[in-house]
Amino acid sequence: MVSLRPRTRRAGIAALVVVALIGLAALAAPGGGGDHEGRVLTRTSSAQVTAGVGWTHRWTAAPGGVTDAAGNEWEADTGVVRGGEAPKALNAGIPAPYRYTRGGTPAFTLPVPQPGTYAVTLSLSAPERGPAPEATVTVNGQNIRLAATGSGRVRHAVVLVPVTGDAAALTVGALHNLAGVAAVTATMARTGTDPLHAELAEEFDGPAGTALLPGWRHETGGGGWGNEELQVYTEDAGNGALTGDGRLAVTARHDGGRYTSARLRSAFEAQYGRIEGLLEVPPGKGLLPAFWMLGADVATAGWPQAGEVDLMESLGAGEPGVVHGTFHGPDGSARGWERPFTAKPAGGPVHRYGLEWWPGVLQWSVDGVVQATLRQEDLGAKQAWVFERPAFLLLNVAVGGRWPGPPPPATAFPQTMYVESVHWWR
Repeated sequence: MVSLRPRTRRAGIAALVVVALIGLAALAAPGGGGDHEGRVLTRTSSAQVTAGVGWTHRWTAAPGGVTDAAGNEWEADTGVVRGGEAPKALNAGIPAPYRYTRGGTPAFTLPVPQPGTYAVTLSLSAPERGPAPEATVTVNGQNIRLAATGSGRVRHAVVLVPVTGDAAALTVGALHNLAGVAAVTATMARTGTDPLHAELAEEFDGPAGTALLPGWRHETGGGGWGNEELQVYTEDAGNGALTGDGRLAVTARHDGGRYTSARLRSAFEAQYGRIEGLLEVPPGKGLLPAFWMLGADVATAGWPQAGEVDLMESLGAGEPGVVHGTFHGPDGSARGWERPFTAKPAGGPVHRYGLEWWPGVLQWSVDGVVQATLRQEDLGAKQAWVFERPAFLLLNVAVGGRWPGPPPPATAFPQTMYVESVHWWR
């Protein structure tokens, strides 16, 4: 995030959890912070990789295979696909691995070096003409929803495939508002094949007014938090506490001439998995409520070298109905690189913000709809990928700053972000 920096009841939560767990059978599943020097991962071609977590191989519908701009080799998929349609050439301006697309209902058998769970990324071609509305692809019997995009764009969808033998098998069914499969990437996500389980399952149950939560700690103080913000973060229950009905209230106040708020950091740190938060954001303009992830080595590496993923930021009345998701990393400059995305979730005030995080890939979703996917090979030559080490989560409501600017007189305080649950499946 840019800073260093009426509730749906249990029936609604239960339904969302069921949907999430069903999705996990097939799904692995895109503000700025403080100030670090991180380890830069070296890109390797498919001929150079070794077996183990992070092993990656790439296949493309392009005949004969290609080498992309990052130097990654893509093998022609003719030896791993059956069914579907013959590849069709697309616009020459599309990056080389995605210039051909295979329609119909192809099935893939992707050779892998050892048993384990593999994150398979499908690169899907949108129609070449006209705007592409929300799309759906069926993979191994599960539907994956993809947000709308422009014509001719390539969209990516990540699925988890458990492998007990020497190949990852997946079948692509119906393609709704999609032209076909342009490429497939398999990455070893973990060595086991057991289902994911929630290592962090925070439902925020407890007595009303509880401010110091097991598994979370308050980060306190003022000083602008790297974004010239106005608030002072406190441990006071008036700024951050349980509501007594299964929610956490993070509240910004304007008392005695100063702004106060809360910023909570998870004690839980981990690498990879599926992360979800169910939140309701405050409506006021000049606030920046956020649910985000920061590299655990930020205290020694600095920002942006530690890496940051914003699962949700909102400008409230400053941008009604819009939420932001952003990826941040280092590129040698003070601000680093960023990949910003927006979504417009429909329905009531509570929404589910998710992140699929596996070796070499990050995928952001809102209410189960994939909004953006970022892979290591998508970065430029000077942009470092720093998402292969542990991270922690943060919840906070910032006031003012360079982004979104100071709150106007019309913004009435207090302003509260309600958090219904946070889960991290691994």
